[in-house]
Amino acid sequence: MTANLLSRLDRLPMTRTALLTTILVTVIWLAEGFETGVIGPILLLVKEPWGLTAQGTAQLGIASTTGIIVGAALAGRLIDRYGRKVVLLWGVTLFSLFSVLCAVSADVGWIMAMRVLGGLALGAVFPIPYLMLSELLGTRSRARMIAAASAVLALSYLVPQAAALAMVDHLPVELAWRIMFLLGGLPILAVPFIHRYLPESPRWLLLENRGAEAQALVERMEREAGYEHDDGLLDPGITAIVQAEYEAGTDGGSKSAALFRQPLLGRFVLCLLICAGASAATYVLLVYAPTIYSDMGMSDKAALATTIGIVITGAVGAIAVGQFAERLGRKKTFLLYSLGAGFGFSLLALSDNTTLAVAFGLTSAFFCTGLVPFTKLFTAEQFPTHARGTAAGFVESATRCFGGVLIVASIPFIQSNLGTSAPFWLISAIFLVCLGPVMLRARETRGMSIDRAGAS
Repeated sequence: MTANLLSRLDRLPMTRTALLTTILVTVIWLAEGFETGVIGPILLLVKEPWGLTAQGTAQLGIASTTGIIVGAALAGRLIDRYGRKVVLLWGVTLFSLFSVLCAVSADVGWIMAMRVLGGLALGAVFPIPYLMLSELLGTRSRARMIAAASAVLALSYLVPQAAALAMVDHLPVELAWRIMFLLGGLPILAVPFIHRYLPESPRWLLLENRGAEAQALVERMEREAGYEHDDGLLDPGITAIVQAEYEAGTDGGSKSAALFRQPLLGRFVLCLLICAGASAATYVLLVYAPTIYSDMGMSDKAALATTIGIVITGAVGAIAVGQFAERLGRKKTFLLYSLGAGFGFSLLALSDNTTLAVAFGLTSAFFCTGLVPFTKLFTAEQFPTHARGTAAGFVESATRCFGGVLIVASIPFIQSNLGTSAPFWLISAIFLVCLGPVMLRARETRGMSIDRAGAS
């Protein structure tokens, strides 16, 4: 029955249930992006009145990311054990509440504590939308829909920029930053809709011996697509994988420790390399773009407007990456985007005027932010269902530790000791260093079902 349901699920086009799921996780991505990106414009607003030093700015900038790192690492196992939907509901509820609590005090220590706690919950949420879409959508639409929905995540980073732009010079700073944090609590309103309309992953249901629920979901999607319920359909590749995992004794996620043994260990390392440059580059643009352009002589409004342009360009890159991944394949797409990002940051380091800095910032954003959904898709395709959540959680945790904490926290130190362009050279080097091992060792998974791509 497992092989039959997976074969039937993989052949389906986009259905009403799949589209509704995409819309709901897109709303979640919107909330995630706002919560992640809100600290950049807030730092721009409060840095001077609060008298924040470079160290204080960095600490406040990485507070949420610190929580995300721990939350993602811990939540991966919970996602595989208790299901994607349950962890998602709790995560959205908690990070919304902690965002609201940030607005009740102007004490930097309190805000940092709430950002860390909110980050713990947000870290649990981050891998889930990618997992749910990867495990629900068929081969024909998986890459394109994940990339298109991820574009909303990229666009969501401009919402706090636009909100700050609307408030600057119109509202007192003391009120403006509080409103920004209150807006971060709005996702809690979506929780009832997620609870009612979002289906659980059918592949996870099958692992948990809840075949009747998985069958009901597949049959509902077949009716929506106008397909017959073919109880005899067995894709040979999927059937062989199901048989092999059954004989190996894989049930209920009990083999997640295989993540740290070959062949999954090698795939895990490749995922870290693929994510490293995209994570570092995107975080630098999100956290520091407003202050970087402000330090170049732009007004606060102009710096925020430029950052909005950077976010929009990154969203375009995210939409395009899905098309490239389907047409060129995963490896060639990674090559194209890595070279583009490295080239953009190298030119950004060489730019000696504001106009060029804006142009090269846009170029860098197209490729590095556009690469983010690709890294999630690649990660989901490398692991079997019983270890996919654990793997995604650890990858999310490790790459955010690298990009969102180590790189972001080191930027003020690097700039003060090596010059303002040094961080851009560093990011270019990261892309180039990671490129070789990935191109030599990564498997091509274009056109594979998620089960065949992730088979151990």
